Amino acid sequence: MINPVDILSMNGEVNNKRNPYINAKGQRELKKSIVAFVDILGFKELVINAKNEGRSKNLFDSFYNALSTWSNHIKDMNNMASDVSFSQKKDTYIIRIFTDCILIGSPIKISKNKYTIEGENELWEILSILYLFQLEMVSHGYFVRGAISVDELYMDDVIIYGNGIIDAYEAESKQAKFPRIILTKSAESMFLEINKGFVAKQSENYLNQYLNKDSDGYLFLNYLESIKIGDSDFQFTEHLEKHQNMIKKNLRKHNSTPHLLEKYIWAANYHNFFCNQPPSYEKYIIDLTEYQMNVMK
Repeated sequence: MINPVDILSMNGEVNNKRNPYINAKGQRELKKSIVAFVDILGFKELVINAKNEGRSKNLFDSFYNALSTWSNHIKDMNNMASDVSFSQKKDTYIIRIFTDCILIGSPIKISKNKYTIEGENELWEILSILYLFQLEMVSHGYFVRGAISVDELYMDDVIIYGNGIIDAYEAESKQAKFPRIILTKSAESMFLEINKGFVAKQSENYLNQYLNKDSDGYLFLNYLESIKIGDSDFQFTEHLEKHQNMIKKNLRKHNSTPHLLEKYIWAANYHNFFCNQPPSYEKYIIDLTEYQMNVMK
């Protein structure tokens, strides 16, 4: 008789060689990690409505295409094809997608090199991946909410375990509130330590471009900044206009549903804040006048 553990080992043998949570001896390890949990807003209703209206295949194709485009962006970013030894290396992160939830785990390497700031590379990689993910989802009409934490995690093809995922999930569901990906206290603490490292080296912290600080004090992913990377002016404004139109569409759609409307008012305020940064893009600012307080007449 074959032990179930042996079956898992046999089935996961190739993945285990790449899995950063499994050491060279094949042993599973809980590791301090950067952990991101992201959820797509209103996805349950989208799936139910699509089924009721006979559009399930259309929605599935749209969602799958968005994820595939994102995946291709990540491959380009990592330049996997040019690395002939890639198959022999441990992955630096793992991504798991279940329905409308995306989980990313990246174990933090401990370095004795005094010039290396602990967590810098892993946080950069997670922010870069989410940067591309959030913009791609919004471009396809899917607004997302999420959180990034730093704590213990273990992931393989069978199980996801650790306080890191609990912390990120709870922050996503209770604190993020709006279509934003926030840093939990643990992730913010690591970011501040990384920043101290840059100050000590008298270097500019390039991670700052990935984040904004919201009015409630949370640091959140400044994903619109990603449209500046590698785009011509035409492509940039095309992306910005598309983002503007997606938000306006949802403002109209949820105009009579206050708890949903506030989410897209937040998205509009973020969009406008971005447009007001130099160089200003006033043409693409969203008019929120009709959503402000008015005197009864």
